[in-house]
Amino acid sequence: MATKSSMRIDCPSCGESFDADFWTVVRGDRDAGLKEAIISGEFDLLMCPRCRGVFSREETFIYLDTEMELLAFVMPSSYSGESGKWTAKMREDYEAVKPTLFQGKPVEFEPRCLFGVNELTALLLRDRDAEEETDVMEFMAREADLRLAPLLPSRARERDILFSVPYSGPEPTRGAAIEALKKIEAANDALVRVKRTREVFEKLSGDALPFLKKQP
Repeated sequence: MATKSSMRIDCPSCGESFDADFWTVVRGDRDAGLKEAIISGEFDLLMCPRCRGVFSREETFIYLDTEMELLAFVMPSSYSGESGKWTAKMREDYEAVKPTLFQGKPVEFEPRCLFGVNELTALLLRDRDAEEETDVMEFMAREADLRLAPLLPSRARERDILFSVPYSGPEPTRGAAIEALKKIEAANDALVRVKRTREVFEKLSGDALPFLKKQP
């Protein structure tokens, strides 16, 4: 679950000093409320107990969603001027917290270093758009008696493509996925990630379906 810590801060309006709680680890796969707070822009807002003024305060935190293969070290936006320094620091911190975060399980995706919660918000919103488009594609695929194969979320996110792909036939091959994507695209050309996924697959070689997620 999510964890937090407390620190003494001063209100920027009236100067009142008070203890405030800050999230240090947010589990996006378990804490839907916190994930929504990040998306809505309410995550880092604080209220002064004296003047009741509301203000934002950025502190470094870790965002983890194992189902979506997303691990982000979110640092204050003011750190972006020294991105190389802080990215290197993230690598060190990652090695230190990796055993605790993943409980010794193998990890096949790399951490991200983000500067400002707004960068994480943009990433989550893009994921939401991709998930919604994937849902529409999957509905159309089932209506067309096509099968579905999930892709590795981290690989799909890198290329901004669908999180799963349709295919026909007994096996999920690259060729079968391309043909199925063409059928979906012909039925609805407004699904931009359907087209992008097809284009990505067409540029690759071999018949193995790329980025395929292993089923448990």
